[in-house]
Amino acid sequence: MNSLCWRTWRSTALTDFRVVGGARRSIAVLLLILLAVGLCSALHAVAKPFWYDEICTVIISRLPGPSEIWNALDHAADTQPPAYYLVTRFARQLVQDDHLGYRLPSILGLMGTVFCIYIILSRRVSRLSAMVGATFVLCTPLAAYAYEARPYSLMIACISCAILAWQRIEDSWRYALLAVISLAAAVSLHYYAILVFPAFIVAEASVWIFHRRFRAGAWASIVAGALPLLFFSKLLFKLHQAMAPNFWAQPSFMQVLTAPNWLFYLGHFWGFTFSAGITAIFLYFDVAKTAAPGEPGRRPVEEKALTIGEQVLILMLLWLPVIAVVAAKITHGGMTERYMMPTILGGALAFGYLSGKVPRAVGAILLVLFLTSYALSSVRVVKNAVNGSLLDQRNAAIHEGQAIVAEYDGYGMPIVISNLIRYFPMAYYTPAPSNRKLYVLVESPDPHSLVLTQYTSIGQVEGYGGFVSRHREFLVVAGAGGGPGEGVEWLPARLAREGNTVMLLSATAGTEVYKVTMMH
Repeated sequence: MNSLCWRTWRSTALTDFRVVGGARRSIAVLLLILLAVGLCSALHAVAKPFWYDEICTVIISRLPGPSEIWNALDHAADTQPPAYYLVTRFARQLVQDDHLGYRLPSILGLMGTVFCIYIILSRRVSRLSAMVGATFVLCTPLAAYAYEARPYSLMIACISCAILAWQRIEDSWRYALLAVISLAAAVSLHYYAILVFPAFIVAEASVWIFHRRFRAGAWASIVAGALPLLFFSKLLFKLHQAMAPNFWAQPSFMQVLTAPNWLFYLGHFWGFTFSAGITAIFLYFDVAKTAAPGEPGRRPVEEKALTIGEQVLILMLLWLPVIAVVAAKITHGGMTERYMMPTILGGALAFGYLSGKVPRAVGAILLVLFLTSYALSSVRVVKNAVNGSLLDQRNAAIHEGQAIVAEYDGYGMPIVISNLIRYFPMAYYTPAPSNRKLYVLVESPDPHSLVLTQYTSIGQVEGYGGFVSRHREFLVVAGAGGGPGEGVEWLPARLAREGNTVMLLSATAGTEVYKVTMMH
């Protein structure tokens, strides 16, 4: 009897030791991955110049205080809630380099997302499968948004944290509080975070219907998490009035088919096929219950089955583009693929869970492939850091505007950059007083860009009609291939179409310069 007890105790102790040891090793590996992700993202952040949207973030974040930020957003100077600019403002105070400081929240957002997905999955699948699902996001556009001064990465991290809290909401009231904070933070960073709320609502309703459990804490968390939108409702209304009529990306039901291609880096509708295929497999394993756990060639099942609520939440996230397009159609709002990035979470969670249904060797191969793909995407920036050329791209951005002003200032004419997206970074990086010689024209009388320039000294944005009525001659700098016969750069084409003289002065790689003489 004593011998039997000893063997039982020893077996249990060894099993516990292996479990604890395996958990510690997996956490150590996860921390190494997060460290590498943070380092690579930081290098990208330092190396990459700001583009138009990021400069909008910088301009608003640099305003003197919260009231000035609120006032600017009340005039639709930018498209995010005030909380995001307060976050980037604080991050910039911690880090003196503009490019790293303003992008630091996004870096932490990607790291937080990877961590949360691992923790979510580890409750249902093996540690290897949880790691597969977590690293899946590193092979999506979310990895690139980790070094952009926009709120998408941090918003996705908040949603990931909300999923983690929702999954454990019956364990403690603290998880209900965490869910409220996470959801409220998400909609306080980006208005379109509200698109995930239908997923939580339907998932929680499925718990109520199928398990006959009304979880008051979960419902309260969902409702309370959306309350910041009431606080920001005036700003949102003003933004909708200003942006909706002229927003460049109008919603289309075709986006339901095309958005997954961008979200999962696939083309020719393979993104949609991926979503449909993974959904079918997911339902096969977890709804139809047709797979037997002891089939030959399959690894032993090491996880509990997903709850019906988790299944529904994952599938709702995977098909969030449908919700997004319908919502945008109803509200007459704009819609782009990046607003649908919570879909990536659905793909990662589903992929991580399904990887537990294949042999362990297959899961290990997937993990290696995902990490290799991410590593290859950072090879160049790491190489540049090693050989001392990390800042070359930023230096080129600084010299571009200066070179144009130096070469063409002798003409004594205004220099008009025909592309708004190109103009703002050029004006931002060109030191004063040279940047005051650069202009950009817009067709609409009072678009977002005109409002934005009220809060900064770096831009000279003017309406087309007013500018051409005052200047009979000026230079136009356009992208190569954007000449009078092309529709890519609207300004040279319009000037030529209206019968003005548009003479090509020079053409170099990526740039064409025209001298314009107004004839009317």
